Amino acid sequence: MIRHIPVFLLAFSLPGLVGVAAAAEDGRESGTYPAYYGIYQVSPDHVVGIDRFASDSGETWMLMSDYRTGVVRRLFPVSPTEFEMGPSFSLRYPVRLKVRFVRDARGNVTGISLHPIDGTTAHAKRIALLEHAVTIHDGKVTLSGTLMVPATLGPHPAIILLHGSGPLTRYSFGPYPHFFASLGLAVLVYDKRGTGASTGIRVDASTTGTQGRIVQEYYPDGLADDALAAFRLLRERRDIDPARIGVWGSSEGGMLATYVASRNANVAFAINSSGFMGPFSETFLYQLGATLRASGIPPGQIDEALAFGRLWLDVSRTGEDYQRFLEEREKALRQKRPWVSSRDPPSLEQMRWDWTHVFSFDPLPALANVRCPVLGLWGQLDTYTDAREAERRMRTVLAKSGNKDFTLKIFPNADHPLTEMPSRARMAPGVFETLRAWIRRRVRGR
Repeated sequence: MIRHIPVFLLAFSLPGLVGVAAAAEDGRESGTYPAYYGIYQVSPDHVVGIDRFASDSGETWMLMSDYRTGVVRRLFPVSPTEFEMGPSFSLRYPVRLKVRFVRDARGNVTGISLHPIDGTTAHAKRIALLEHAVTIHDGKVTLSGTLMVPATLGPHPAIILLHGSGPLTRYSFGPYPHFFASLGLAVLVYDKRGTGASTGIRVDASTTGTQGRIVQEYYPDGLADDALAAFRLLRERRDIDPARIGVWGSSEGGMLATYVASRNANVAFAINSSGFMGPFSETFLYQLGATLRASGIPPGQIDEALAFGRLWLDVSRTGEDYQRFLEEREKALRQKRPWVSSRDPPSLEQMRWDWTHVFSFDPLPALANVRCPVLGLWGQLDTYTDAREAERRMRTVLAKSGNKDFTLKIFPNADHPLTEMPSRARMAPGVFETLRAWIRRRVRGR
């Protein structure tokens, strides 16, 4: 990410991730209740999930996701077994729902009871899942991950979840791990390289402009290599069907999903959720303009910011006009423009590396090699990915290359993480339904 301009936050994020994490109880990590994570069935067509979610601030929260209504919100602890949910993600009051976890005589969690404010009560039975710690080896890089497998007779179809940009762990995927598990898929998540318990150096969209990041790696090859190593690990497991392993990613991970599929013809399907499609440098400029407009910055200042962004890219590409870049930056600092920072500017060497190793990347040539089924989902109001342009380019390339099975959809009034705007109280209507129907048509159970 260009550290002096607030752009390219390509990670799955939920609205309102500001506040106090759930209080620790019984010596547990703040907000962490490992015995409760899983999927719970209210009725044959109504399943909810409980996920651990690590926010961008490093706090850990418990999420409850209703895959029928699209509600994805924090659970706030009342007691070791009782929690409550408010009217939106970050608000606790007024309370809209109380959730109680039910244990058997041995202390195992067997279900939950749901108590909405209308006075009714619903009970949900826990669906059994097997959870395995896995280690993925990609050359000198070692990735630490978790594989969730249905507790039914296999081999099972599987899906690998790919991160957005930034130092993200296996707990960064919001409602999606248990949502995919609720469809009967084995789900593999892992800590991104250089993050959590994984080794290696992370080079992604968030590392441009960072001093000292001069390494001989080209974006996004390291990230794709890691995903392909995870793919190979799953194909070697007896409980996984090697012919039914797909990839899903959000934001940068959405772009990466099709990029990974272009490098391995055995990938069964690829799902791009809010991922960019086109030269990375163009996405940089789109984010700069769109985020400033969404923040209410005057049009004149937005024009100034875009001109500065284009200068930044030109200097990075050509190595020329670096002194002019420094002068324009100092001028913007004196005028207290919101799109510059007082931090030290990147060196010319760093800027040249950024262009060669990151900014010049374009995923469209690789997209032409994707032959597996592809699903692309975007939000109409996305300020980080140009949804209309991504959909248009993806449709053009896939149609021209002869791919016969692709579905592309833009959700109205939805933002980057596909939450409904302006309330941000749930996922945009149709997100879970679209994913569920698309996957079931292409990944049939045995």
